[in-house]
Amino acid sequence: MNTLGVILIILVALIVLLFIIYFFNLDMKLVSHIYLGLNKRFDKMEKETKI
Repeated sequence: MNTLGVILIILVALIVLLFIIYFFNLDMKLVSHIYLGLNKRFDKMEKETKI
């Protein structure tokens, strides 16, 4: 019974965490920060313009 209770607590905590991420749209906020950082890095690189 003890291990079943621990598994249940872990599942409930995981569901609550996933709901918080979904509700506040945290995944897309993280992706937008990563995207901005990548844009800064790759905009500074020299590019070939040979066509």
